[in-house]
Amino acid sequence: MSEFIQYVLYELNSILILLALAGVLAAGVIACAYLIFRKRHKGEKKFPWGRVALYLLLAGYLFILVSATLLRRTGGFRREYNLHFLRAWLEAWNNFSVKNWANVLLNVALFVPLGALLPLLWKKCRKWYVTVPIGVAASLAIELVQLAISRGICDVDDLFANSLGAAMGFFLIMAILSLKNEKGAKLKPCLLNSAAALLPVLAICGIFACYHLQEYGNLPNAPTHTNNTKGVSWSLECQLPAAEDRASAYKTQTRSKAQCDQFAKEMAQNMGLTVDMTSYYQDFAYYHLRPSGVLMVYYFDGSYEFMSGAHWEKTNWTQADRQTVEKALEAYPVDIPEQAVFSYEGDGWHSFTAYRQTDGALMYDGTLRARYADSGKVEVVENRLCAYSYYEEVKIISPQQALSQLKAGRFNDEGYFEYVRPKAVAVTACELTYQVDTKGFYQPVYIFSLKSPDGAYADRVMIPAKK
Repeated sequence: MSEFIQYVLYELNSILILLALAGVLAAGVIACAYLIFRKRHKGEKKFPWGRVALYLLLAGYLFILVSATLLRRTGGFRREYNLHFLRAWLEAWNNFSVKNWANVLLNVALFVPLGALLPLLWKKCRKWYVTVPIGVAASLAIELVQLAISRGICDVDDLFANSLGAAMGFFLIMAILSLKNEKGAKLKPCLLNSAAALLPVLAICGIFACYHLQEYGNLPNAPTHTNNTKGVSWSLECQLPAAEDRASAYKTQTRSKAQCDQFAKEMAQNMGLTVDMTSYYQDFAYYHLRPSGVLMVYYFDGSYEFMSGAHWEKTNWTQADRQTVEKALEAYPVDIPEQAVFSYEGDGWHSFTAYRQTDGALMYDGTLRARYADSGKVEVVENRLCAYSYYEEVKIISPQQALSQLKAGRFNDEGYFEYVRPKAVAVTACELTYQVDTKGFYQPVYIFSLKSPDGAYADRVMIPAKK
């Protein structure tokens, strides 16, 4: 929750100046309105402080709304849109990161003030079938303008989230007004409005509860929608793996932001460096090291990348034997199994690769790349060679079932398939492999290599194998 609040404050920080200017302007408008009112009515009427404040709140809110949805966005090269309902919600579920959920929930919160202010200002808006459609219309207008001027993405999920927020704001304020108007004599309207306002909140809390209660995490690149594969001709140009009922699942050590910070601090101290700046992204934490160097630590599997200042300077990169490179790598936190295949890629790059190789109770998978300089030091490390401990056997779907899901469009390629719209697709390779989920489990997945005969479409897509 604290990470979510920090992210929201970070997003609000960019409009703090606008909020301050709006506050000063509002104070000036109220002062002028008060002086004019007093001069006109000469003290015969009381100044309507509450109503004026509500109008100013509405004006300020609309200013912030337009700024956040249109003015802060940069224009794109083409008009972008998303017509897949709940795609953003499923992406947030798959990645289960602060950034993804913040983008979804902030779209809900953005329209809560509109749903609350309209009934306070106009009694005609104290009907849900008046205020909620206004919220829908306002959101739709913003999405269409974004599409017309190529700012942001015209998104059906934004329309849904905004409309939900307007409805929540309406029912919340109506619950308060029904208590005030009925003086506590009739609780039924208050209870009904309160239930309608809180139901989406409970549903969202239920989503988070389900995630934390489930044993395994989510695969970040799992499908979020069904691609339109109608009319596409599929051909199989490879042999599918042998059908199996079960496969092993493994577990690695994920890192929280605090654990990433500790790792960075210890690594910097060992190398005589200090952490100068820290930034948190969706998949990794970024550290600028002083006097020179950068470090990226990934949350899901604890892997990392390090680049010293020599990476950007004029450095003589050279080839070395395995023993020499391993000796130089002792300065870094690495764990290289004896079975790892050593190779030289050129330009100082050496790699250690293990493909699901067991060493005692651990299974190693991935590649560690090290760039060696003639100074006798490894100046760049890309450590994606991770150790996994055996967890259990899990039931999996067959390769034929995975192929059927593929042909039905149940795969995620970031919209590439829909953009190219190939008429024919050949499946050139299929393998049962592994991917790390959001809780550090190494789950079995099928990876398919695809291409179209004309060469316009080529990609590798994943189908989850675990039932």
